[in-house]
Amino acid sequence: MSGRHARPGDWDDGALDSLLVLVAESLGYSCRQVPGDVMLLEGANRLHVSLRNLRQLARLVPRNDWPALVSDHVTTIVTAIEEPLDLSDFELAQNLLRTRIYPAEADNGVLAARPFAPGLIEAVVVDTPTTVRTVTTEEMNGWPVSGDALFMLGRANVRADGPLQLDEQELGGVRVSVLHGWTFYAVTHLAWLEEYLPIGPYGALVVAPNRSLIIAHPIQHPVGGIRAGYRAAVAAARELQGQAHQAYEDGPGSLSPHLYWWRNGELSLLETRYDGDTLVLPEDFRSVLTTLAAEP
Repeated sequence: MSGRHARPGDWDDGALDSLLVLVAESLGYSCRQVPGDVMLLEGANRLHVSLRNLRQLARLVPRNDWPALVSDHVTTIVTAIEEPLDLSDFELAQNLLRTRIYPAEADNGVLAARPFAPGLIEAVVVDTPTTVRTVTTEEMNGWPVSGDALFMLGRANVRADGPLQLDEQELGGVRVSVLHGWTFYAVTHLAWLEEYLPIGPYGALVVAPNRSLIIAHPIQHPVGGIRAGYRAAVAAARELQGQAHQAYEDGPGSLSPHLYWWRNGELSLLETRYDGDTLVLPEDFRSVLTTLAAEP
């Protein structure tokens, strides 16, 4: 769970960008880089390829495998657009549906999506053996099931795929639960986090830095008084934030570098700050801890 932050310049000399251009041109597309670390492909369609995500994927394989990686990545994106699925038959499509968590900026206004947490959205997607693609509101409105019922179906299919792996670890002296899996849908499992962990009235500190990883720290009743409980929460928050920033940079599928408070099935953003070298948690979080600790 630890390691040096990799920067593109440390290991990438522009070879990935060049490979992307070569693959795109072989498929009939021209390329130009646009703001947001994105390569715009223009041809039969207009496609966006995240250079950040491509670099994250490249870190996982030897450099000699980059040509195959880039070819597969770009071809999959192009094929998904040029050979769209026929989703008109809901009876056939419903078993392919999942809900996947994306950064809020991924919502272009036409996705079948809803807020999941501050900075994150939950989108309905179609999962096929070769690609995952989002569902539009127009497609959703053509089905007999829509709205919350459609999201419930997508979540049910994610659950049916099986549970995440759960590992208990100690990071920087803090006990954490690490939920992970080679899936695009790991963070969807936050919707039923209480089925993985014993979470009491204090809830849990949670990070979801990328599509395959959740790190959680259930907050326990303070032993040794409210001040000791607060110090324990601060230590956990500092460790989780550090892990979140690193895993967000590493990816692939970066989601959020931020710290969340999971409580009663809801996720709220914990906006921490530093007073010198001391991490300070939000006042409302401290107030809740104080109130709960005072209860018999």
